[in-house]
Amino acid sequence: MQIDPKDGDKTVNYRIMRNLVIPRPIVLVSTVNESGLVNVAPFSFFGVVSAHPPVIGISIGSRQGLDKDTMANARRTRELVINVTTEAMKKGMMISAMDFPAVESEIEPSGFSTLDSTVVRPPRIAESPAQMECRVTEIMEFGRNGQKRNFVIAEVVMFHVNDTYLRDDGLPDHLQFNILGRLGDDYYWGRKGSFEMKRIKYENWLKTHKCV
Repeated sequence: MQIDPKDGDKTVNYRIMRNLVIPRPIVLVSTVNESGLVNVAPFSFFGVVSAHPPVIGISIGSRQGLDKDTMANARRTRELVINVTTEAMKKGMMISAMDFPAVESEIEPSGFSTLDSTVVRPPRIAESPAQMECRVTEIMEFGRNGQKRNFVIAEVVMFHVNDTYLRDDGLPDHLQFNILGRLGDDYYWGRKGSFEMKRIKYENWLKTHKCV
């Protein structure tokens, strides 16, 4: 079967690519807005661009043609932190993926705590075994007519690795991380294989966690 991407809308093409490019590591990206409010959100369209200098790339979609909070913050401040996400963090990751209002931080509802960064303003996620402080160097825009997507290129200005995850040679012990990966549809990947997790809708979560 052949599928011409020009024949599909953004949802169809997204689902095809999501189910073909697997597994993808999930990272939690922390940013701050102009008032200092911390935003944290998970992304799996993420990867290494360069090792020298250390540069990462992350693809961030829009919501009805408007920047999501992570993108809006990164565009204004030019700073972000990439937090490695483990399988043990999956519950908090799913909560942080909800569409929280821009005036509300995902940190407390997700059960995460923060650590101060050393170079950039956004904090690190304490539950993450490793973090990368980054400065945005370039933003590439794709799409049109409400289907905008941004590819953010950022240079790593500081690495952090929890001492318990270091090997004797001083390098991160990747086998200990037990990272959380994204597969297709509602499936994820961990050390023991694949498993399914359904996304949580903010309005449903709100009914059981806040007085409305």
